[in-house]
Amino acid sequence: MSTQKCASCGQEYEGWLEYCPHCSEPVANYARPAGFWIRVGASIIDWLVFIPIMILFFWNMFSLRNTALLILISVPGFLYKPFMEAFCGATLGKMSCGIKVVDAEGKKLSLFSAYIRAFPFLMSSGVELGRQLILFSSEQFQEATSWIEASQVRTETFLDYVGPLVNLLILIDCVLVVFTFRKQALHDMLAESYCVYKEP
Repeated sequence: MSTQKCASCGQEYEGWLEYCPHCSEPVANYARPAGFWIRVGASIIDWLVFIPIMILFFWNMFSLRNTALLILISVPGFLYKPFMEAFCGATLGKMSCGIKVVDAEGKKLSLFSAYIRAFPFLMSSGVELGRQLILFSSEQFQEATSWIEASQVRTETFLDYVGPLVNLLILIDCVLVVFTFRKQALHDMLAESYCVYKEP
C-alpha cells in the first residue's frame, strides 16, 4: 500500500493502517480485509452461479459426448473470475457478500493481474479439462450405450496424479488467509491484490 496523509494531523502513514500512528485518529478510507469464511461464502455463491453449466456438462458427458461442446462449456470457467474482478472489482459471489478485490493502490485489478490472481484455480480447471478431453477421445467412452457404461470407463493418465496435487496447493494457498497479514492468500501475494470489504 502507498503512503497517505492524515486529515487530522497532516502526517503521512502507510495506506493499510486503520488508525493514524501519529494522532490515533481513525483512517477514513481504511479498507477492512475480508477473512477466510466470508470468502468461502462468496466462493459457494460463485459455484451456484455455475449450476446451469454443470447440468449441461453432465448432460454432455453422459448423453451427447460432444468434444466441441465440452470445450465450449469450459470457456466461462476460464473467463468468469478474472474478467469479473478486473472489470467489476468482484465476482457475483463477492458482490453478494459485500467484498471486492483491489490492488495496492485500492483500485481495480488490471486484467493481467486478475489472471495472475486466478492462476491456481485456472490451473486446476485446465487439468480437469485435459482429463475430460482424454476421456472423450476414448473409443470405449464414445461407444458406451448408457450413462452407467460411460461412467465406468477409465482412462488413467499422469493428470490423475497432477490434479490432486494442484487441489492440495489451492487448499494451502487459501488457508494462508487465516495466518497472513492483511489476510492475503498466496494468489493475492502473487498479484499484489487485497480482498477487502466494500465501503459502507
